[in-house]
Amino acid sequence: MGWTDDSNAGPRRRTRAGWAWLAGGDGYILATVPSEAGFLNGLGMWVAGMAVVSGFAMTVAAAQWWSTSITSVLWVLPVWTVLYALIERLVLKSFGTSRAWNLVISVPRLALSLAIALVVGLPMAQVIYSGSINDQLSKTTAERVQQATGEITHTYETKIAAAQKQIATARTQEASLQRQVTNNTFLSQCEAGETSCSQTHKTGCGPYCKRDAARAAAAAAALKKAQPGLDATIAAAQGKIALWRATEKAQLADRVATIKADRDFLARQAALERVERASPAVTKYVEFFLAFLIAIDLVALVLKLTHLFSTGGAYERSAAALRATDVVEAHRLEERARVMTKRITLEARAEEEADELRIRGVAAPV
Repeated sequence: MGWTDDSNAGPRRRTRAGWAWLAGGDGYILATVPSEAGFLNGLGMWVAGMAVVSGFAMTVAAAQWWSTSITSVLWVLPVWTVLYALIERLVLKSFGTSRAWNLVISVPRLALSLAIALVVGLPMAQVIYSGSINDQLSKTTAERVQQATGEITHTYETKIAAAQKQIATARTQEASLQRQVTNNTFLSQCEAGETSCSQTHKTGCGPYCKRDAARAAAAAAALKKAQPGLDATIAAAQGKIALWRATEKAQLADRVATIKADRDFLARQAALERVERASPAVTKYVEFFLAFLIAIDLVALVLKLTHLFSTGGAYERSAAALRATDVVEAHRLEERARVMTKRITLEARAEEEADELRIRGVAAPV
């Protein structure tokens, strides 16, 4: 006896899903429950609108993250719009007839909504309070520039002061030797030529004159010997001072430019936090704005749950029934495959036994 198919089901009807597709609707299921088409079409329109709004908000957020113009990140709009719509469709399509399951799958969507609110809401809040943020950034920049200038100046002024001290020491040593030459030369000449200046009150180069001349000569020799080293020390210190002053100027310019250019997302968020500390009303508004984003993002989810709990979920029940029918068809195919497999196995074994009897020369029973 062959396999018979007891299924009397004809081909399924299919209707156009339209906007309902974005709400997780399927044409085959909608054909069985046309009363659900209106709700799902309206929900799909809302999903489409929220996808566009969320895409625009994400574009603004991207411009804030990367500190660039909106026109340069417009590609974010279509990409995020499509992704948002697909995510919302998958979530709405996952609802079934079990209330517990519906609540469970709502939890990840709640977490996603919170993440979207933070990712999008904070940059949007920065746009709303851009005036206060820019003013706070200007104050912070001035403070940072002053602090950086003080740090860099202190570092190099310490080095320059040490070099200037070396120059002063060298010049003091040079001046000391030069004074010894001048004073001893004067005393020697005075001793030899002026009775009023001479210790012996006689003219002519006596012992005192020779002593002072010898001292002058020794000081001149010491000055001559030390002069190259002193000049080298002074020149080296002056070179270091010139280099350090140029380096200090360059570092100051670079540091100031870096500080003034530091207006990225984190810097603006830090400025917003300072504005919030200065004005608690700003904090309340930012929190309200984030809560509003979360609430409006969850409208589709809340409407879906409300519709399920209030109407009994005719669409989901029809979908469950069709899935059960598909399971029956799958079971029928599995059983058919099992029967056919067993039949083929038995036929193969019978053929093997017949071949074995024929080979051994055993006559087959009549």
